[in-house]
Amino acid sequence: MRPFSIIAVISALALHGIQAQQADAAPKDVTDSNTQHKVQQKKRRTLLPTASGPSAPVVLAEPVPVVQNSSLVKVNATSQAYSLHLPWQKESPSGRRGLGVVLAGNRVLVTAQMAADATYIELELPDSGQKIPAKAIAVDYEANLALLECPPSDRQKAFFAGLKPMAVDASARIGDSVAILQTGRVGELIKNPLRISKVLSRRYIVEGSGFLVYEATGIIRSEANSFTLPVVKGNKLAGLLLSYDSKNQVTTILPAPIIEHFLKDVADGSYEGFPGLGMEFQTTQDEQLRDFLSLKPGEPGVLITSLVKGASADKAGMKKNDILVSINGFSIDARGDYKDPAYGALSAGHLVRGRSYVGEKVEIKVLREGKAVTLNGELTRKKPEDHLVPPYLFDKGPRYILMGGLLFQELSRPYLDAFGEDQRGGAILRLTYIASHPDEYEGSGRKKLVFLSLVLPTPSAQGYDKLGGQVVNKVNGKVINDLNDLSDAFKNNKETTHVIELNDFPHVIYLDGFNAERDNMKLLGGAYRIGSLRRLE
Repeated sequence: MRPFSIIAVISALALHGIQAQQADAAPKDVTDSNTQHKVQQKKRRTLLPTASGPSAPVVLAEPVPVVQNSSLVKVNATSQAYSLHLPWQKESPSGRRGLGVVLAGNRVLVTAQMAADATYIELELPDSGQKIPAKAIAVDYEANLALLECPPSDRQKAFFAGLKPMAVDASARIGDSVAILQTGRVGELIKNPLRISKVLSRRYIVEGSGFLVYEATGIIRSEANSFTLPVVKGNKLAGLLLSYDSKNQVTTILPAPIIEHFLKDVADGSYEGFPGLGMEFQTTQDEQLRDFLSLKPGEPGVLITSLVKGASADKAGMKKNDILVSINGFSIDARGDYKDPAYGALSAGHLVRGRSYVGEKVEIKVLREGKAVTLNGELTRKKPEDHLVPPYLFDKGPRYILMGGLLFQELSRPYLDAFGEDQRGGAILRLTYIASHPDEYEGSGRKKLVFLSLVLPTPSAQGYDKLGGQVVNKVNGKVINDLNDLSDAFKNNKETTHVIELNDFPHVIYLDGFNAERDNMKLLGGAYRIGSLRRLE
């Protein structure tokens, strides 16, 4: 989340066509205690000089009383992620802070970004500064939500004694007024009013997962940079802040319906997450495409271009080049939208990701070669670890094996993203393509894509220093479907040389077994601060 811009607001008071300044506090040079007391106890009249002559009487209102919050706590977290390119190391630790919302059972709701790779989390009372350790008991990085809890104790009871749970309100609609909540230096509640202007679907922090969002307009004055700020409608939780565009004064909000879904799923003690169909489609607004697909004018439907193996749509029997017509009775138009009864036109993905739960039945209607086909299935969620290329990696280090200076890893989206768009050339560009088109590798039985990610300068690896980014197919005759296979292939080799078969040139490389083990011992604790030659958990 980008930092907010602190915005100073200057108001002008027009009184009888004459400009005047009004002070909302006693002047700093007032030293008479009786005068100060009178200012605090009653309204006073004062004469302000004007540019054109006589002074005009102005009535100063009573100071607005300070409102203390009763449902918010500060959340402070220390995070330290593993290095993606040197996986035996960790990145430098960093601090995060935000405002958590107190819910029933003394639990605190925050965004998942607050809890990501956290090594320590604590809650703090905004007014007194009292602190207590906490831990995440449920995290969904796709939905960007986390639930925190403190272990039961007398200290925990005392911490939450003055706090009351905030209810969740999913009734917000376009045109409704909401407010961003913040706390000041001594815990006072600060509200910034906003108005909801749009409802749509987009990803939160994980690529490839679209969720419901509110867009709201209004100026937000930042009290402190934050990963989490609550949004309220009245005195109830309407959402959590996702981002703020200070230039255009547009706020993106993670809405209450997604929060309700998350909390309901957590409540039964077995969190399943948000289901997904696992498909990509092409809109059918182009007339030439519609003619090619034999779609009549005004006929609904979008063209299915790819399917995720093992996801809901694939299991229900959907096929590439099907035309998706409806989901659970809701017609899908040429843009891929449906008419939501609460929000109007929304992406079809919300029918599954926002309105349904894992395990529920789904009815999908498609056109296949001009014929109407009805598919029935059960909604599932494909976990990140079940993907050939995991879409995200939090709270644990990348799996790797280091052998004689050759570093082998399992490909992940975060690994590719760490290079940035401008650095994706050569081997990295090939790996990016494979990550986006995994069908061939999944069809061959691969569980993960093992590749040679880095070559350290060792005697064993001499001459192989330019081979980074190569996909590994076989080692010592064994097909490599994941790093566990690679570990077995090295360990069970009965020859003195390891034979490593790659996807691209030079296709085969050789590693002397004795020299590789010698180099392994030298690498441990050496210049690269390598503490372990592998991580397979």
